Amino acid sequence: MKEVKSYKSILFQIQFVLFLFGLLSFQNCFELHTESKAENHLQQSIYLIDRFYYWSEEEILDPDSIPNENWIRIEEKVLGFKKREKEFLYIKFSDQFIRQLQSPILYSELALESFKVVQGKEILYQTDAADFIFPHLIPLNSDPKGFIYIQFQSRYTGFIGMDHDVIFKNHSQALIELFMENFSKTFFAPILLVLSFIFMGFYFLRRKELVFFNFSILLLSASLIEALNGFVGFSLRQYATYIVPLTFLNFTFFPFALLLFLVSVFPPFFRNLFKLIAFLHIIVFFISIFRHYENGISFLNSEEGYNWIVVLEAVVAIVSSIYVFAKGNRKVREIIIGILIIVIAGLHDTFVDLEIINNQFRIIHYGFFLMLGFFGYYVFKHYWELLHSINRMNAELRTKNKELQRLILIDKDLALAHALQKSLLSSKFNEDEKIRIIGFSQNLESVGGDYFDHTKDSMGNWAILIADVSGHGISSAMVAAMSKMAFVGAGPYLQFPARVFHLMNRHLVGKTKNLFITATYLFIDIESYTATFSNAGHPSLYLIRNTETEVKLLTAKGKPLGLFSQQTYAEETVSLKPKDRILLYTDGIFDLLNEEGESFGEDRLKSLLWEYRYHNIQDLSSILQDSLFRFSNGWRHQMDDLSFLLVEIK
Repeated sequence: MKEVKSYKSILFQIQFVLFLFGLLSFQNCFELHTESKAENHLQQSIYLIDRFYYWSEEEILDPDSIPNENWIRIEEKVLGFKKREKEFLYIKFSDQFIRQLQSPILYSELALESFKVVQGKEILYQTDAADFIFPHLIPLNSDPKGFIYIQFQSRYTGFIGMDHDVIFKNHSQALIELFMENFSKTFFAPILLVLSFIFMGFYFLRRKELVFFNFSILLLSASLIEALNGFVGFSLRQYATYIVPLTFLNFTFFPFALLLFLVSVFPPFFRNLFKLIAFLHIIVFFISIFRHYENGISFLNSEEGYNWIVVLEAVVAIVSSIYVFAKGNRKVREIIIGILIIVIAGLHDTFVDLEIINNQFRIIHYGFFLMLGFFGYYVFKHYWELLHSINRMNAELRTKNKELQRLILIDKDLALAHALQKSLLSSKFNEDEKIRIIGFSQNLESVGGDYFDHTKDSMGNWAILIADVSGHGISSAMVAAMSKMAFVGAGPYLQFPARVFHLMNRHLVGKTKNLFITATYLFIDIESYTATFSNAGHPSLYLIRNTETEVKLLTAKGKPLGLFSQQTYAEETVSLKPKDRILLYTDGIFDLLNEEGESFGEDRLKSLLWEYRYHNIQDLSSILQDSLFRFSNGWRHQMDDLSFLLVEIK
């Protein structure tokens, strides 16, 4: 009999494979991002050529006309200068070296400037793009013209000039080197994107496991960083208006996505701390954007405004990691290692930008992938443990199947109860030559506690009742049936609303088992065109009259039915006019929620009734039903049974 390998044995093999893959990837990244000294000697940096600068308060269309004695030599290794307000900076250097190149270009990584390139007297290149983070490949004339001039007009707060090296190269050589330098980014970006979709699939398989969703978002953000910040982004530079903002926003979103991922794996206290910092991260970012808004958004200027929150996040992540590790929580050790790696790499990258350390190569890219590797291993291990629990879940499933059979029998009983309750309710449409009534009811469950009734007495007057039993479900439906019987028992006194409620209350007290009924009763006298109504702790009626300035509220005092044996109810009377409409409803309409958790509320209901007051009653009823349906996204956010009756005086 073949021996089955244990779970831990298989997991160890997966650990070894992932570690080997990560090591090879790291080595590959290092090789692709490192240039040999021999190759560097083949590139001619403008640092090897005399460079001069000149300040001007006005734009000079022909920099070649500036007298030679006005030019000032730039010291070796100087990149730029402190910005002067409303002044142009001109830099010139010899173009004699281009004789050695077949298709010469000026390779420039100017990220901060609006600048213009002139060779001799000819303008070769001009850009007004701000925050452009990709290299400029500027074609040059093969025949030297003497000097190349660059005119700068900086939007950056404290710097003007050359952000990085400006180098003469062959066009084809520049493209190849650019691709090779960014090969790993171009290669890994689609891999990260595919992994993002895979972990998103894991999340849809196990929706309770939010760690899969958060890691998927983290991978998606990482994929965009790798793609848009490399050769792919450079290839799409004609769409820089969209690519550059997307890149900078994603740079800011990645720490936010990282915090969300940490929320799903750290202990509860740190989850709340990370949620708070994630919220502050977004607030600080947008404040910084608006503070540095001048003739358009400058992401590079605003970057200094939110660097402190990134540093704060790094400090909190390190302290939290050390604390959790010291407490012996081995479950998140991969996360702790990944955090420490990315923080160290990020600090190194910051020091390079500040020119505190030499800019030979950046380790942020390596730290980035190592962090994702450790995080990915943690999430994969988590998923593997979920798979390992399938046998236990299958056993539970068999138990659930037995429970399901019992629930099916209960469901059949509920269907029967629903049919019986439906037979007790009045029809949803009724009318005669003077009155028209349209009703609607939507239960939260198969049966509910909402109930309405409308009937005529021997004189042709209308008695209309709407009631709402506390709670919902079978118990509420049974009490609703009891209230129906109580209302029928009050038939001889329909013209006296307070008397009707008094009799119903006396019939229901002590029989509802701590449940109670709120209700509104309306009696319409067709001869005198008056409506008399009483209220038992129910929402007030709405009178919709075209001659009024707004929807009118009809109120009467009274406590719910079934609670107190000695209870009196007030009566109020209102005169009616042709085309008047009265809305009776249950508070389930107010409690209806949308996807954002907002309730439908009284103001929204009154506004809807007033806006469509000139529509006929059938259309008004349909509009109200449709508005409730769409607001709750197809009743998905319904919190209680809801019903309404629309009454129109013809």
